[in-house]
Amino acid sequence: MSRRPSRSRTAVLVRSVLLVITLAVGVGLASFPVGTWFDQRSELREAQIERDELVDQIDLINTEIDLRLGPEGVAKAAKCFGPYVEPGSEVYSVPGVEGCVTAP
Repeated sequence: MSRRPSRSRTAVLVRSVLLVITLAVGVGLASFPVGTWFDQRSELREAQIERDELVDQIDLINTEIDLRLGPEGVAKAAKCFGPYVEPGSEVYSVPGVEGCVTAP
C-alpha cells in the first residue's frame, strides 16, 4: 500500500515540475517580443525628434533662400558681387577683397 501513494506523489511532482518548466519557457519566450516592442517604440520616438529637428532646419534654410532670392536679397547680392550701384551711394574697392564685408 505504501507504494501506490508514492507513485501518485511522484506523478504529481513530475507533472508539477513539467508545468513550472513549461510556464517558465512560455514567459521567457513571450518576454522577447515585448522587449523588442519597447525598443522599437524608443527608436521611433528618437527618430521623430530627429525628424522634427531636421524639419526646423529645412524651414530656416527655406527662409534664408527666400530672403536671398527676394528683391532685397538680389539687390544686396548685386551690390556686393556685381557692378550694381544705386544713384547717390559711395562705392569702395579694396584690393584682394571680393563681395560684401560686414562689421562684426
